[in-house]
Amino acid sequence: MCFSTSANATLVNWNAIEVNDVEYYVQTDKSAYLLGEDVEMLYRITNLGQESITYTVSWSPIWNFWAETGGQHIWTGMYSKLAVVTSLTLEPGQSVEFPEYNPPFTWDLRDDAGDLVQPGEYDVIGGIDHSENYYDYTKVSVQVEVIPEPATFLLLTFGILGIRRKTLNK
Repeated sequence: MCFSTSANATLVNWNAIEVNDVEYYVQTDKSAYLLGEDVEMLYRITNLGQESITYTVSWSPIWNFWAETGGQHIWTGMYSKLAVVTSLTLEPGQSVEFPEYNPPFTWDLRDDAGDLVQPGEYDVIGGIDHSENYYDYTKVSVQVEVIPEPATFLLLTFGILGIRRKTLNK
């Protein structure tokens, strides 16, 4: 596994898909994070069609975020859903962003057990639940890289060099 030595990341890391005249878009505030930084996320849907679209489900909120690595689930943004009918209508050309409040929704680079994730590549996924089949999300993802803090990287490098030197001197 190769890691960058700096967090000079692309600002606004995004991806979008179009399904049935609706654009589903997800973004993070950058593409690389130092271990321990927060990942700021945004999910947006836009009606690209000529007619109104209504989403109605029996719970709230109808959106969520996840993180995966190698196809393995690592983290879920919200586990709780309120049993309340939620409806969202988008007129032609209209967009709505999730979360619908400030500050942005964040992932603290911890897994669902509360442990800090390992350096590596992760898929950050946003989705909107648009059916009566619970968790039937239209999802879109972006990839982020988690890199060690510079101090951790230096300690690791010097530790390996020290072990090699000690082994060579024997």
